[in-house]
Amino acid sequence: MTPFHQSLSRELKTLLSRLKLRRCQEVGDSPTVLGRVWIHGAGRVHVGNRVILDGRLAPIELNVVASDSLIILGDDVVLEGGASLEAMSSITVGAGSRLGAFCKVMDNQHHPLRGNRHARPASVPLVIEEAVSVGSRAILLPGTHLSKGCTVAPGTVVSRKIPAGVSVGGVPARVLRREVMG
Repeated sequence: MTPFHQSLSRELKTLLSRLKLRRCQEVGDSPTVLGRVWIHGAGRVHVGNRVILDGRLAPIELNVVASDSLIILGDDVVLEGGASLEAMSSITVGAGSRLGAFCKVMDNQHHPLRGNRHARPASVPLVIEEAVSVGSRAILLPGTHLSKGCTVAPGTVVSRKIPAGVSVGGVPARVLRREVMG
């Protein structure tokens, strides 16, 4: 393949990815969308540079429910197939972070666990800082704050702040390993 054809192929892939991300308010340079991505709701989605949404295994869902809802995907973020992010307030995924297949990330429980199940609780912003790795089928609940360099094992349920460089696993999440910061 000639350099011209390689360049044309890259441009077409980028154009197709941008077409799939047309519901986003902002899209950075060189996005890659493989397979299907479903972006819906009244809010805003911001996608950073070199973000990869790999929906070949299963569609990826980005749901910004209310008009003031916000999902921010930082530079070099990777979302694997079946990942679902649902924001009623805000979800931020920091640069270089990776969310595994079939992860569920939500900033609202949609109903209280006790009492009036028809009342909607307040949303709690969810933050995933830089260089965080979240395993497949993990669930990140309202109030989760994953600090820089955290690792969440597959199938883990998290609903609190996890310190930098810590690996957690289990239901509920417990510390598996602490990285020595120096």
